[in-house]
This record gives sequence, structure tokens and C-alpha cells, in this order.
Amino acid sequence: AKVFSKGDYEEFSNDLRGGKQTDSFYDTFPEIEADAKAFVVQACSQKSGEFKALDLAQFIDEKYYELTGIKKQIGDDFIRSERSCRLDLRRWGAKFEANSQRPYFEGHESDDVVKHRNEFIDYFLAHKDYYYTITDGEIPMWKIPIQNPHKILIFHDESTFKSGEVSPKRWFFEENTLFFSKDRGRSHMISDFLVQHPSGPFFELSENEWKEATAKYITLSVDSDVSYIDRTATASINMGTDAYFDNDTSYSLQEFGKNIGTRCCIEQIEYVDGNGVQKVIDCYFKGEENKGKSKGLVELCEDLGVQLPAKLKLDDIRDILSTHRAFQNATKLEMLGIKYKIKIMYCPKYHCELNAIEGLWSNQKAFVRSRTDQSFDKMIKLISESRINFAERKIALKLFRRFWRAIVAYSQGQTYADVLKLFFSQLSKTTIQSHRKITNTNIDED
Repeated sequence: AKVFSKGDYEEFSNDLRGGKQTDSFYDTFPEIEADAKAFVVQACSQKSGEFKALDLAQFIDEKYYELTGIKKQIGDDFIRSERSCRLDLRRWGAKFEANSQRPYFEGHESDDVVKHRNEFIDYFLAHKDYYYTITDGEIPMWKIPIQNPHKILIFHDESTFKSGEVSPKRWFFEENTLFFSKDRGRSHMISDFLVQHPSGPFFELSENEWKEATAKYITLSVDSDVSYIDRTATASINMGTDAYFDNDTSYSLQEFGKNIGTRCCIEQIEYVDGNGVQKVIDCYFKGEENKGKSKGLVELCEDLGVQLPAKLKLDDIRDILSTHRAFQNATKLEMLGIKYKIKIMYCPKYHCELNAIEGLWSNQKAFVRSRTDQSFDKMIKLISESRINFAERKIALKLFRRFWRAIVAYSQGQTYADVLKLFFSQLSKTTIQSHRKITNTNIDED
């Protein structure tokens, strides 16, 4: 190729055709580019996916005015536009793609979860003086309730322990071989209760109490598919072989039809009225011409004493009944608690830090994993030993104390991320996706 040039460099530049006319923003402020790149790398490494090009524009704007000492006037645009920042991100190697690595805690601050959390916290703050609590200080001690009647807080949950036990040999057919899966092996599910009371940490009856209980409730001494530790409510099953019972709601309005003979999911509706009296309503006719037929919501309204306007649609009837105690969607556990005058409260969704028994599972699994040979029998033996270790080290006291501290922290406006850092050591970050084991370092807040 031939190059034709005429005149000097100044003449060529003033012609405004081709070549680099002026220094770019980053040529003038290379230190801002270096800081901006570091800011982008850190922001893009977060799991939350909240970073936007606008955040970069704001960061560059702040750095520019900080570096130059110029005072930004109200109404001034960003020194580098959001659109230019998008180009910067791509030039630096960033990609804007679907976020498939969203963290498990993103829902912790959603409106419905925060509402439930506030209700949960408000209840315990209002009733704290009725519960047994733990003192502050190096050595945790029990504090007796100062209000009557005294109340006992019991934490409940289930957890599954998995062994790596796999048969050393198996049948294969031609080339059909399955990939190894870490979820293989035998599993053992445990349901347990932590009792916030000096008699704890586990729910256990004395010999005399057990005799009285079995005399009144004979079925307690009858063998079943569920295995129990003697004189306790600690139950376990082998997953895949034993029966498992869920805690689903007993029924819902969506399972009822409007008129006689339409769909109906249950024989009777059991609920407790405003005076604490248990009520039972039959859902099927017991006699006369409609014997054996379901009543439907219209007839059930009459039995419940609910007055319906004329010519209502099914959805309208459901809306009216949704506030009635008979259709509050109580779970089986809640119904059982109401029967024996025990208040059941569910922890807010995603907030395992508000259930002290999660610390029990973490401690037990750390104990088992550090000593296991991956055989199922060894795992069962270690689970039993881990309970003894948990009780002897009095870890429950620190877990109970941390529960109340977390309650207070949330009441002061702290977020889930703040609570995680405050009470689970400074090593805990909001990007952590799995449960961390509980060690002495992590549970000793003082």
C-alpha cells in the first residue's frame, strides 16, 4: 500500500480525519481506571447479582470528584455515563449473562419473610420474662423467669445423616454403568427436641414420669416403625425403608366444592373457637335424603353460623370463609398443640439461626464426620456418642443465648447478613451457601 502525506503533523491532526484526537478519560485519570477495575472484580465476585453498570458510574463519579477536589453541583450528570460504563465492563472482560448461581439467602429480606420474622421477634420480646434464659459472661448460667406462669421454650427439627456405605460389588449390564453420586449410601433421619430449661438439653422423662406416661398413654410403649431413644421424644428412621410422616396442613378451602355432593377431602373439620373450645363439624350428611353425600361449602357455612349473601360464586364463599377459624390452614402439629394447650410457632423461612437445634445438627455432624469410616453402623454409633458430647460440653447454653441475642439484633434493625456476621464470627460472609459447623470459636461470642 502507498501512503500519501502532505504537510506536517499539525496540519494532519487539524484535518480531523483518523488518528487519535484527544486523550480518553482513562488516559487522563489512569488511577481511576485501576480502582474501577478492582471495584468491578469485587462486585462481580459476589453471589447476590445486585451489581449494575449504574453502580460503576456512581463509583467513578465519586472517585473523580474526590481526586480533582471539584465540588459537584446539583443536577450535574455522571462524569462517565452509565452507557459508557457498560462499554468499559465489556472492554475489561466482563459478561452480562443469566445468573445461575443465585445464593440461598436472597429471600431472607423479602417482604413476606421480613413480616413473619417481625411477628416472630415481637412475640418473643414481649414474652421474654416468662422464659428461662441464659446470662451473659464467660460462663453461661440459667436465669429463672421473673413473670408467671413460667414457660419453657422447646426447639424442634429433623435432620438427615448420610453414610458413604456402598456395596463393594454390583451387577452391571453391558455398558450401562451409572455415574457415582455423592448422595448414594444409606441415610438416617433424626427428629429431636432441645429444651431451654435446666433439666435439658434434651427432652427426657425420669423413670417415674415414664411409668406415669405409659400408664395414661398405652401406645407409648407399643413398638412401631419409628425408633425412639428410651424415655425421650427423640425419634429416628432409616430413609427409604421406614415410614415418614409429614406436617402438611389437614385441609384447605381449595379442596371443597360449593354444593351438595361436590368434592370434599375430609370427613370432619376440627378447630378451636375464640373461647378455646374444640369444635367438630361433619362434612358429610349422616341421614335423610342426602345421607353419605358431602355438604359443600354452602351447607358448611350454615353449620358454622356464617351468613352468606344470595347468589355468591365459589371464590367469594372461599374469601368469606378464609378468615374463619375452621379454615385457618392449621398444620397437623398446630392442631395437636392446640389440643394440649401448647403454642406452636414456626421459625421464619430461611432463618435457621433462629432455631437453636440447628446448632445441635452442626455439632453432631462435625463430630460424626471427623471420626467416621463411612460405614452405616459406625455412623449410627457416632450419632449416639455425639449427643453425649453435645450435652457434656454444654453447647446448648451458648446456642440458647445466641438465639435471644439474634432476636434483639433483629429488633434493632439488623439484617440477616448483619446477624450472620455478629454471632457466627467474622469469618461468616453473606456469600456462604452451606451450613457451617459449630466449634468453640464460632459459638463463643464473648
